[in-house]
Amino acid sequence: MNPLKDLCRCLLRTDLTDRQVGQKLNRSPTTVGRYRKRLRALSQSWDDIESMDEVALARRLNPGKSSAKKLLVEPDWSYVHAELQRRGMTITLLHEEYALGLEAGAMSETEFRRRYRRYARKRGLVMRQVRVPGQQLFLDFSGVRPSITDQMTGATTPVELFVAVMGASRKTFVYAVASQKSVDWIACNAKALEFFAGVPTYLVPDNLKAAVTSVSGQDGALLNMTYAEFAAHYDTMVLPARPRKPKDKAPVEIGVQLAQRWILARLRNRVFFSLEELNRAIAELVDRMNLRPMRGSGGKSRQQLFEELDGPALRPCPQMPYEYAEWKLKVPVGQDYHVPWQGHFYSVPHTLVGAKVNLKVTREAVAVFHRDKRVAMHPRSGEVGGCSTSPEHQPPAHRAYAQDTPDVLMTWARQQGGALHKFVQRHSATHRRPALTLQACRGLQRLAREHGIERLQAACDRAVRIQANSVSSVKSILVRHLDRSASCDDSASNDDAPQAHENVRGANYYS
Repeated sequence: MNPLKDLCRCLLRTDLTDRQVGQKLNRSPTTVGRYRKRLRALSQSWDDIESMDEVALARRLNPGKSSAKKLLVEPDWSYVHAELQRRGMTITLLHEEYALGLEAGAMSETEFRRRYRRYARKRGLVMRQVRVPGQQLFLDFSGVRPSITDQMTGATTPVELFVAVMGASRKTFVYAVASQKSVDWIACNAKALEFFAGVPTYLVPDNLKAAVTSVSGQDGALLNMTYAEFAAHYDTMVLPARPRKPKDKAPVEIGVQLAQRWILARLRNRVFFSLEELNRAIAELVDRMNLRPMRGSGGKSRQQLFEELDGPALRPCPQMPYEYAEWKLKVPVGQDYHVPWQGHFYSVPHTLVGAKVNLKVTREAVAVFHRDKRVAMHPRSGEVGGCSTSPEHQPPAHRAYAQDTPDVLMTWARQQGGALHKFVQRHSATHRRPALTLQACRGLQRLAREHGIERLQAACDRAVRIQANSVSSVKSILVRHLDRSASCDDSASNDDAPQAHENVRGANYYS
């Protein structure tokens, strides 16, 4: 029984109040009261109403609405549907344009919407969200996978089939890669944007690990850092589809089916020995598929619709391509102020010991970030167990100790030059033990800090002249201020010659 006849039956055959009838039939009491008055005015009984069909009853009780419908002017609904595909277009605006040129017979916006929905159903269109041109690019992997064959062994290896579909035009891109790992996922996305020659407002992926790290009811989807950086580079946003909500990504679900039926089915009997060979065959079929006319689109192909709708609305791609980078988040800094990446250790400022940092790793470099600020940058190294340490990251004591090596000490002596370098060379030639020479260099560094490099050079000069080869001799010269003597030669001879007195025997004593 139709709802209007139910309402009449309650009004004519029961003693329920308007409110009780409204509660029973989910109608407002005001509407129930209006129909009660109309039935009384027409002096209609239940026997009269029961025999009427739905249309006759509606015309009897709502004569104004029935007569108004006969006078309404119908717009060109195919034009309305096509216009709704354009960016920024709304059904409210289309209704205003429709009513503007009519003096009489214009339907209300509510009726306009209702009749458009009826038109869409009659044409076999699914009632769905209108896709704004250039707004969404839907991304997913196919569950059915192609494979490549090893030419030597004949073994086959399944590979992944990536599918990208533009929201408004349904133009499709298909590409085969080795895996669903982050590096392949980023490569697929970059290839897709290159194929469409532009960037949409939103990327709509599924919740695979390369795109989404985690999903929670409170925080939503947490993006993979590499993918988030990729989106930022292309100045677009990522809006992952909701889990277990296939309608959120209906275009790519259809695109995946097309890829399986239109591409994989045609390639099922062919053998491919590399991804490059497979992708060349896929590209040929993708072009053919995009050029085929689609049902329900006025005979237009995906390519034609793309040129009319999505293409003009896309933003240009950046001039510089994205450099792939892996991220490792919340890495604790150890007591040695180093963080690991694939067995190698990279230094960070020693003040960050105990903090957690993020690592960004490209092919050439390792960058370390703390609170979104880069605090360290190192060339990437493949030496397992090795360390890359920047002196500025070390505390002063560690930096001084690190500089206390044979190469550093000998370099210091060479850099000073002059008498100091000569003294070190004589010391090395005399003692012939590198450890003793290094110890002498450390002693000379201490004397330089205590007395200054100029006095030390003068003291070394005096030591070389008197053939004194110990650091203690140099120190004695400095303490006694002999480095300031005007005549080193005289002083040297006076210092070295024995003084004449009664206890000194002459040369004749031994003859």
